[in-house]
Amino acid sequence: MNVRSFPACRSVSAILLAGTMLAAAPAAAQSVQPPTREEVQREQLDQQLRAPAQPLSVEDGIERAPCPLADPQFADISFTFREARFSGLEAVDPALVTASYADMTGQTLPVAAVCEIRDRAATALRRAGYLASVQIPVQSIEDGVVDLDAVLARMTAVQVRGDAGPSEYALKKYLDKLVGAPVFNINDAERYLLLARDIPGLDVRLTLRPAPRDEGPGAAVVAGDVVGVVNVVRTPVYADVNVQNFGSRDVGRFGGLLRARFNGLTGLGDETTISGFMTADPKEQQVVQASHLFRVGGEGLTFGGGVTMAWTHPDLPGPDPFTSDTLVAGIFASYPVLRTQTRNVLVTGGFDLIDQTIDFSGLPLSQDKLRVGFLRAELNTIDRASLVGRDGYSVFEPRMAFGGSVEIRQGVGILGASDSCGPAFIACQQPGVVPLSRLDADPAGFVLRAQASMDFRPTPLLRFSLRPRAQYSPDALLGYEQISGGNYTVGRGYDPGAVIGDSGYGVQAEIAYGSLMPESRGGIAIQPFAFVDHIGTYTKNVAGDPQTLTSIGGGARATLGNRASVEAFIAAPLERAPLATRRGDVRALLTLTVQLAPWGN
Repeated sequence: MNVRSFPACRSVSAILLAGTMLAAAPAAAQSVQPPTREEVQREQLDQQLRAPAQPLSVEDGIERAPCPLADPQFADISFTFREARFSGLEAVDPALVTASYADMTGQTLPVAAVCEIRDRAATALRRAGYLASVQIPVQSIEDGVVDLDAVLARMTAVQVRGDAGPSEYALKKYLDKLVGAPVFNINDAERYLLLARDIPGLDVRLTLRPAPRDEGPGAAVVAGDVVGVVNVVRTPVYADVNVQNFGSRDVGRFGGLLRARFNGLTGLGDETTISGFMTADPKEQQVVQASHLFRVGGEGLTFGGGVTMAWTHPDLPGPDPFTSDTLVAGIFASYPVLRTQTRNVLVTGGFDLIDQTIDFSGLPLSQDKLRVGFLRAELNTIDRASLVGRDGYSVFEPRMAFGGSVEIRQGVGILGASDSCGPAFIACQQPGVVPLSRLDADPAGFVLRAQASMDFRPTPLLRFSLRPRAQYSPDALLGYEQISGGNYTVGRGYDPGAVIGDSGYGVQAEIAYGSLMPESRGGIAIQPFAFVDHIGTYTKNVAGDPQTLTSIGGGARATLGNRASVEAFIAAPLERAPLATRRGDVRALLTLTVQLAPWGN
C-alpha cells in the first residue's frame, strides 16, 4: 500500500483541450511526480530477535558436570564398555544419544569414562533442543552394560504474569502450543515463543520453574515437570515523528511524518496504524495512510489491509498547472514458514489497487488504474555466535547478517483496470478518453523484484554493508510498477525518481565505524559512515539505456538515548541525471526521528 514515483507526463502524447484529443508521439515532457513509495511509508527498523545468553562450561564441545567417579581413588578401576541403557528416553529417538558415544564401544575404559558417556549423552540431548539431565544411578556394571537415567523436562502448565490486555486471547493460542507435549523441546517451543513476541505491543519473556508439589489432592509431580512462567509487558500505543529534507525542489525539500500505532484494539493480536505526511508548504504534497493487520490461529497467519491517499501540487517555475492524486488500497496475507532466533522465512501474498490521476489546469491529462496481484518471499538471518553475545557482538550489531526478498507482481484486468492503448495508441486517442500516462504501457505487465541487505563486521565496531536491488520486466510499465532511483531508494544526493525504468539494478555500498547502542539509558552513540550508490534503469521502447546515477558521500548516525535517532550526511552526485542540463549540487541531507509514545519507556 505504498505510492511509488512515476513521472506523470513522461510518455504522455495527448492533451485534453476544448473537448478534443490531439495525439502526438510519446515523448518526455515536464515531469510531475506523485510521492514515491518511500516518501509515503518510512521503513521500520528491522525487528531484532532477543534471547538472553545462557553460557555453559564447554570443552571440546561437550558440556561437563562434576562426577564422583572421576575421583582419583577410582583411577585403577576399568571395564570393557559394550552398551549404555537409558531410562526416561521413551519419547526420544535412542539413536540421538547412541551416536554420541559410539566410538567408545568395545574399548577397555577407566570407570571415569562413565562420566564421559553421561556428559556426551546430555550434550546430544541439549543440542537437539531438549532440557535434559543425565544421571548415573548406583549400579554394578556387568557385561559392560552401563545404566543411565535421563530426565527430560515436560511443561505441565503456563502462568501469565502481567497485563496482556485485549491480546491475551491471541497470546494464549501460542502459549497453549507449549503445554501437553510428552517432553519440552526448545526448538519446537522457540517458534511459538517468538510468534508470541511478534504480537504488536507485547514484550513476552518465558522462565521455566519446577512444577510445585502442591498441585492438588492426589496430584503426582514427575521429575522433570516444569511450569512456564510468562512475563508480559504491554504497550498499547506507539507514536513517532520524522522530519527530513530528502524531497525534490519542485515538491518540497522538507517534509514531516507523524505516525501512531494502536495495539490490540480487537484482541486478535492486531495493530492499527494511522499516519500523515506533509511538506513544509502543505499545498505541495500531502499523504495520509491507514492500515490494520490481525492474526488468525496459533501459527502466525496474519491478514491485513490498508489505504493510502496522496495529493501533489508541484511548485514549478511560473504557473503551477499540474496536480496529481493517488489512491492505493491493498490486502495481504502472510505466513511465517520458519521462525527462529537466527533464521526466518516469511511468505506473503496480496492484491494492490492503484489509481493515479494527473490534471493540467483542472482538466484530466492522464489516468492510470492498476490492479496487481503479488507474491513475496522474505528471508533474514544472523549468526548464532552474535545471538548469544560472543566476542563483543550482539543481535543488534551481529558479526554477519543477511536479509533478502523476492517478489513477483502481475497486473490483472479486473475492477475497472485500465486497458492498453492498443496498436498505434488508437484506443487512447478517442474523444472523451483520458489516456494512460505512458501510451505504450501494458497495465497487465509482469514484474520480478529482488533486494537484499548484507552486513559483515570483522570487528564489533567496523561494519561493511551491501544493499543490492534489481527489477526485471519484459513489458512497458506504468510508473507505479517501475524501478526508480534517488534519495529514497538508491542514489542519495539525487531527487526522488531522478531515474526510472521498467527494469534496472542498484547497489548501496557502505562502511561504518562505531556502535549505535548507547552505553547507558540516556547516553548518546555516534557512528560515522561513508557510502557509494549506483543505479541503472532500462525502459522499453526508449533509446539511450541504461540511464544511470552514481553518488558518493559520508556523514554520521546517532542514537540519542532511547528517545531519538538522527542521520546527517553529505551526498555528491557524480553524473548528470537524465533530462538535467548539468550535474546536481552537493546536498546536505538530514533525517530525525523522535519517539513520542511511550515517552517514559
